[in-house]
Amino acid sequence: MFRLFFKRRASRIPPGASEPFDALIEILQDGILLLDPGNSILRANAAAAALLGHSADSLAGRRLADLGDGAALENFVGGIRTANAYWTSDVLLRTAATPCSAAGIPLRAAAGGGGTPVLLVLRDVSRLHQLERAGEDYATNVSHELKTPLTLILGYTETLLSHGEMDPGFRDRSLRTIEHHAKRILRIIDDLLRLAWLKNEAYSVGIPRAPAVVASVLASAVASAREWSRPAGLEIETQVPDGLVWNLNAGLIEDAVVNLVKNAILYALVGPVQVRARVLDGGNLEIAVIDRGPGLKPEDARRIFERFYRVDKSRSRASGGSGLGLPIVQQIVEAHRGTARVETAPGEGCTFILEIPPA
Repeated sequence: MFRLFFKRRASRIPPGASEPFDALIEILQDGILLLDPGNSILRANAAAAALLGHSADSLAGRRLADLGDGAALENFVGGIRTANAYWTSDVLLRTAATPCSAAGIPLRAAAGGGGTPVLLVLRDVSRLHQLERAGEDYATNVSHELKTPLTLILGYTETLLSHGEMDPGFRDRSLRTIEHHAKRILRIIDDLLRLAWLKNEAYSVGIPRAPAVVASVLASAVASAREWSRPAGLEIETQVPDGLVWNLNAGLIEDAVVNLVKNAILYALVGPVQVRARVLDGGNLEIAVIDRGPGLKPEDARRIFERFYRVDKSRSRASGGSGLGLPIVQQIVEAHRGTARVETAPGEGCTFILEIPPA
């Protein structure tokens, strides 16, 4: 049976191929290799060829030993034949620097003997490893962000409990510090819950959207942000075409713009902070928040939307931020099936751009 399935040469399936199994092998994301008893390749799909760093055409008839990663795979295949059973293992394909999960099974030899062919399946698990590392980093960051205020709360609480009599001014300052850090913990938890909602329920099920006047949404966001702009002495300017209506979740977009304007006020050196909206030639709505601050280095710009990532850690913590504002902005825009990005350069300020397609 397997001879019939794999009898064709390792090549791309031409358009209109009539053999469904051949087409299925080619569209699989996992690499498929069929080896003869001498470890020569009888069939390789496109995914396997990419993992091995070759073209599918060039793999047909080649021995594993002739490939850059042949030694690791030959050892694995030898174990399958020795055990004469299904076997799995992790294999690092050094040619592509790709960690793979490998699975293989011996096939029944053809009549007349001649050894055992082997079917291999190679799965690229580099993305899975990245997600595992990201999860570990996320847990570390959450723990650190919560531990700092909790340590301060505990310290001030112990001081208050251990002194029956103390200066009323010190007591009041201690209580205000406890209140400040307790509120900070609540903000972090609220933002984490909001991120989870946006990424899971809102993104998969879909957020409610309705036609909204963009100028009204942005005006409301700017009004909410003015309390942060007045102490800094910065003006906020808006530029929105009259009559521009877009299908939005107005409350979420307003929150995103408020977050961006507050961020611009925090870091801007001089004013004004500008909020603009327009319809792009491609048909998407673009909302931009522009500041004249110090800008970002390339490495900071690449990571600015990561959870808990801060360019100036001491300054952003002092402002009471949770370190989750920009990730929330990104999730709000992605829940609208759009994208968020920053255009910046050191000394040239930042332009945060939200691009939202029509619903």
